[in-house]
Amino acid sequence: MNTLISLITIDGTVTTAPVLTHDNLVEFVVVDDSAAEFVVRIGLHELGGHVTPGARVVASGAEGWVIPGRSWRDEPSRTILQAHDVQLRSLAFAA
Repeated sequence: MNTLISLITIDGTVTTAPVLTHDNLVEFVVVDDSAAEFVVRIGLHELGGHVTPGARVVASGAEGWVIPGRSWRDEPSRTILQAHDVQLRSLAFAA
């Protein structure tokens, strides 16, 4: 059995406050410049900076399945990004 992992990097704006899940992961939504929405998931201890709504971030990781949107809430579908690296954009360009 072959499994294809698609690694991607997104650059966008955080739109929700990070939430800690029961698996000790932090989840938050990022919208990129093409208006695509991603649910970024990363381990609590791997999160590189203080992420808040409105912050610009660059996130890299494995693209996962799509969470269907709820039309009755005008919510778009979101792609899961199992991130291995999340950096605040201002810090990413300073390096």
